[in-house]
Amino acid sequence: MRLVRAQERNKPGEAPTTRFALLTGDEKLTLLPPSWSFADALDALRRDDATEADGEATPADGWELLAPVPTPASVRDSVGFFQHIRNTRASRGDHAPLPPVWNKRPGFYFANPHSLRSATDDIAIPSGSEWFDFELEIAAVIGKAGRDLTAAEAGEAIAGYVLFCDWSARDLQAEERTMQIGLGKGKDAATSLGPWILSAREAASVRIESGLDIPVGAYVNGDLVTDPEARYTGMDWTFEEIVAYASVSVDLHPGDVIAAGTVPTGCLLETSAKEDFRGWLKPGDEVRLTAGPLGEITSRIVPGAPLADWRRT
Repeated sequence: MRLVRAQERNKPGEAPTTRFALLTGDEKLTLLPPSWSFADALDALRRDDATEADGEATPADGWELLAPVPTPASVRDSVGFFQHIRNTRASRGDHAPLPPVWNKRPGFYFANPHSLRSATDDIAIPSGSEWFDFELEIAAVIGKAGRDLTAAEAGEAIAGYVLFCDWSARDLQAEERTMQIGLGKGKDAATSLGPWILSAREAASVRIESGLDIPVGAYVNGDLVTDPEARYTGMDWTFEEIVAYASVSVDLHPGDVIAAGTVPTGCLLETSAKEDFRGWLKPGDEVRLTAGPLGEITSRIVPGAPLADWRRT
């Protein structure tokens, strides 16, 4: 089952209609009842009991797919793959073993829930950045509220999975790292979500303990960036552990998005110290991220606005 958020293509003189819907294999939409909230749609996705009888079938070509998650209460981006961290540290000349704290808990940061973009939106380079990058990730979407969850309970709370692109201004991120207060403008401008949320029930056929056993790929202008054999497997923290840790002492809510981390080789930063580094993203570049049954994100990079004169005069 694939849950989408769709907007009817403009009709002269009519305001566009936005609905939650199921995308079927024959590329038709089953529009869910207009009274359903996102929480209702996620609950049906988690229970895997929404059917064509719940809504109205319509051809998908009359609708534009938006980011499948409307503005959520929170977006967390976690580190599920230690090898990604090792690779990024090596790009800065740091080859030391990871400190023991990495094995104590899955680190994460809060992303901007108001910066979500669809799978086909253009992405503007953040003002003041010259080292712009992407990160290929997969996120769990919470369908059931919970607090202080066990790993097993966290698994029951996941409604589905969505392809997630963490756009990153690496030069701003590097400056912020020295301040030791967390990530700020380096991660603030945009996060793209895949075209649909794949239900946890349907994803069960490819779920393994260390991730989702599906091929993933990142391309810039058609050139493959990721390892040719890359799959979203080999996670050091499982989806269930990541979600359970996020729930410690706080409430998770339906619609919360919790990304599980960048697959190794799934960004430009990891190869930025190599002699054949292709360079950072520039206006006109096309980034395409693929993840098998989770669909694709294809984004054109466009210039950002001039940096505002934000200091007082």
